[in-house]
Amino acid sequence: MEEYRPNSHKYKEDQKRAVPEKKVEKVITGTVKSKKKSEIQKFTDVFISEDVNNVKSYILLEVLVPAIKKAISDIVTNGIDMILYGETGKTKSNTAASKVSYRSYYDSRRDYSAVRTRTGYNYDDIIFDNRGEAEDVLTRMDELISTYGLVSVADLYDLVGVTGNYTDNKYGWTDIRSASVVRVRDGYMIKLPKALPLN
Repeated sequence: MEEYRPNSHKYKEDQKRAVPEKKVEKVITGTVKSKKKSEIQKFTDVFISEDVNNVKSYILLEVLVPAIKKAISDIVTNGIDMILYGETGKTKSNTAASKVSYRSYYDSRRDYSAVRTRTGYNYDDIIFDNRGEAEDVLTRMDELISTYGLVSVADLYDLVGVTGNYTDNKYGWTDIRSASVVRVRDGYMIKLPKALPLN
């Protein structure tokens, strides 16, 4: 028989006490530089999708595949018309009624998940002196997500010893599997997904 978790207030309070209090301390020994985003970078962040795979799949599945299907359909239809009527361009039906296509109306209302409005929080990029410390911060962020279910921008700043503001606690991540450490001109940087509002 399947066991169900209790739903009492006492049980919920006990669960809250079971999770240790969140303490985020600086994990690096070197220095970091906080790099403000330029207006051009902020502009490109708004209009360029961070997830190129979504754009690729949208182009492939929503544009190319239907175009190829239509081309194959036209080839077959025109081939049959040539066999039956002697040439292409003649239609099988001679009705004077106009054809109403509701497809364009339906397609215009359709919600494409790949083309979405970008929302998120702009925070300063942090440049590390060496790759090891950037990887340590990323590992610690992953541990915080495992323990608490999220990591905030303020936690990131605490891990590197940078002072932020109160808004940094309201934005962060619940998943950073796509994050990576990348080499930049001045050192190393953690390339993170867009920071989203935390509940």
